[in-house]
Amino acid sequence: MGASHTRKRNTKMNRPTSNSEKTSGESHPSSSARPLSIEGPRTSNNQIPPQPLPEQPRQPTDLQGLLRFAIEASQAEGVTYEPQFQPLDEEKKKFLTEALSSLTVNVIEELQKAIKILSNVVDLRPDDDSSKYDAALERIAEFVDSIDIANDFYKIGGFSIFGPCLNSSHSSIRWRTADIIAELTQNNPFCQQRILECGLFPILLGMVDKDPSEAARIKSLYAISCIVRGQPMSLQYIDKNDGYSVLLRAMQSSVKKLQIKSAFLLSSLCNKDNSDNLKITFVNMGLIEQAAGLLASDNISPEIREQLLSILTGLTNNTFLPALRECRRPELCLKATLEQCLKELTPENKEEIDMCHQLLDKIFSDNDIVEER
Repeated sequence: MGASHTRKRNTKMNRPTSNSEKTSGESHPSSSARPLSIEGPRTSNNQIPPQPLPEQPRQPTDLQGLLRFAIEASQAEGVTYEPQFQPLDEEKKKFLTEALSSLTVNVIEELQKAIKILSNVVDLRPDDDSSKYDAALERIAEFVDSIDIANDFYKIGGFSIFGPCLNSSHSSIRWRTADIIAELTQNNPFCQQRILECGLFPILLGMVDKDPSEAARIKSLYAISCIVRGQPMSLQYIDKNDGYSVLLRAMQSSVKKLQIKSAFLLSSLCNKDNSDNLKITFVNMGLIEQAAGLLASDNISPEIREQLLSILTGLTNNTFLPALRECRRPELCLKATLEQCLKELTPENKEEIDMCHQLLDKIFSDNDIVEER
């Protein structure tokens, strides 16, 4: 449209004076025929027609391509480049060797240095500066998230530092150590087994229950969760050390993160396959009563609510009668609590809504309930 408008203005200002100019000019305005494409504005005789752009170098995709791109671009601008290859003298060779060495890290050597520093943690008094030991623990944490490095850390004697560090008077050392144990044992059966054998499980449970540091309590529960996950033998250690009671008390804690982590771990245990014996333990310990009471509280967080519903779902799965009977106790008011949850939940909470409906159907259905014979 803009091009056509320009041509009309040129026609009025400079009318053609010959038939040849008329022939090469605009088509007659009254003609019904239209060109298939719109022509650009006509250039005057003094203007230089646009030239096609020279072929551009290909965009680089790697380091070698980037070097080629730079060379081709400089040649396109008229800069000559003649690569010259000369042997490196000893001084340059030494510099490059040291530079490359500084970019690589001997992981085992770094771990051994940190272990050596932490072997003296038993001598650290409450008023001493712990920054050197904190830095050593942070250095270990940088590497042990790899399963291979985690296993190597055990083989070079790294687990020997855990007992003294978990019993340190400095909370920063305790929580950092618990965090490292969590990283070592997460989805790692070898390290899970070694930690259990080292006798560290009771120490971690004690920290969850009684450590004065909130961070140490949270990290030690994180470590326990990582040790237990996928490790059937860990249940023996929990039972032997009254660990279930520790988890139930943690779920009643005023520390929100501790509540969430303990509820998540209990939920995963309740939903394990072939776990009727464990379910009986939880029912007898009052887990259903505790879950129902927390669900009915006013200031419950969405994360906790989801895990509590999951706990009740897991305990009542497969019409597990001891759990169903406990849920029906009138003093728990669980039916009213679940109905209230449904009123408060939004469509975005579809999973929780489904769990509430399932629980109401399983526990409070009007149909006759088959009792144990």
